Amino acid sequence: MQRTTILTLTLAVVVALASPALALNPATELYVPAAATASGAGGSMWITDLYIFNPGTRSVNVDIYFLPRSSDNSGATPESFTIGAMETLVLPNVIVNTFGLSSGAGAFRIVASGEVIANTRVYNQATGGTFGQGLEGVPASSAVTPSSPTDIVGLASSTAFRSNILAVNTSSGTTSLTFTLMDPSGATLATRTYTLQPYSAFYAKVTDLGASSFDDGTLHVEAGSGSAIVVASKVDNGPAGDPTTLEAWWAGGGAGGGDGTYQFAVYDSIGPAGGGNVTIASGQVPRLGGVYFNWDKDEDADQIPDCTLIFDFSNAFETPVPVGDFGSGISYDLNYPASGDFAGGDMTWTITFSMAGGGFSGTVGAVGANFSGTDSGCNGTFPALILHGGVQ
Repeated sequence: MQRTTILTLTLAVVVALASPALALNPATELYVPAAATASGAGGSMWITDLYIFNPGTRSVNVDIYFLPRSSDNSGATPESFTIGAMETLVLPNVIVNTFGLSSGAGAFRIVASGEVIANTRVYNQATGGTFGQGLEGVPASSAVTPSSPTDIVGLASSTAFRSNILAVNTSSGTTSLTFTLMDPSGATLATRTYTLQPYSAFYAKVTDLGASSFDDGTLHVEAGSGSAIVVASKVDNGPAGDPTTLEAWWAGGGAGGGDGTYQFAVYDSIGPAGGGNVTIASGQVPRLGGVYFNWDKDEDADQIPDCTLIFDFSNAFETPVPVGDFGSGISYDLNYPASGDFAGGDMTWTITFSMAGGGFSGTVGAVGANFSGTDSGCNGTFPALILHGGVQ
C-alpha cells in the first residue's frame, strides 16, 4: 500500500528515559511524608522545622497544608505565604507556631504558583542538645502509583533497632498500599495491605506487618489504587533513640506514571498514523488527546480510503481514570457530527497501555457505527493501531 497524497505527515516522538532523581527536587506540588510535634519513647519530645526555598526569579505564592494521620484531609485549610525570588521561608516548630496546635503528627502538602524546594528537620530536644532526621519535600509526580511501585532498603527489627513506615496519600480519593517485607535474599517475611483516606498521613511499626526479628530488610511498596509518597525510619533502640531516614527510590522527570504530560505516536501496519498525549495527575488520567490519520480503512484499488481521513479521538474523562486501569483497556464513545459532505457517525475508541520507566506502549482500537452514504466505509472495525510514547 502507498500513502495517499492527500496529506503529508511528518511525525517524530522522542522518548526521554529519565535518570534517577536526586534530592532535593523542585516542584509546584510537594509532600513531606512525616512531621510531628509530640512526645516519644524514652521521654523524647519531637519538634519539626520546615524550610521552603524559591529558586526562581519571581515571587511565588505557597499554600501549606498540615495533614494529620488517619484522617480524611480533603477539607484541610492551608496557611498561605509569599516567597520572594531566591528567598527561604523558615517556619520553626511549624505545627505549633504556624498551625496553632499544641501537638500533632502527620505530613505536609505544599502547593505553589511556581517551583519550590522543601525540607524539614524532625528532631528531639534532648538534654545537652538535639538530634533527629531530615525529610525532604517529594514531588507529587514521584508518588507510588498502580503502575509505579517502589522499594526501601535497610529496615531492621531487633534488639538494636526498630523501624517505622511513614506515608502520605497524595490523591483526593482513597489509596490502597501493599507492603511486602523481604530479607536480603528476596524471600518474603511479611505482607499487609492498608487503605489510606484522602490526603491522609500514615504511620505503622514494621512489626505491624507481622514479621519477627530481622536485619537488613527491604520493603517493597505497591499501590492498588491512588498514589502515595512512602519513606521509612530506622531508630536506634539505645538511650539516644537516634533515627535515620530511609528513602524510597523513584524515577525522575515524571516517569513511571508520575504527574506530567506524556507524548505518544500511533502506528498502523505501514508506519506512523497519528499521535497525541496523555495527561497524568496524582496517578489519574483526566484527559487524553489524540489524532488518527486513517490511511487504510476499506481502501479500494484507487488507494483512497472509503472513510474520512482524520479522526480526533481526544477525550476529557468525566471521572479521572487510574493509570493502572488502562492496562486492561478503557473504552469511550465519541460522536462526529455531520459537516458539509461528511454525513457523521459514532466511534467507540478503546485505549490500552502500560508504563515502564519513562516510556509506555499499548494499542488503539476503533469501531465505527451510524455512518452513511459515501462515509459508510467508516462503519465497522478499523485496523489495529500500536501506541508508543514517553515523557514530554
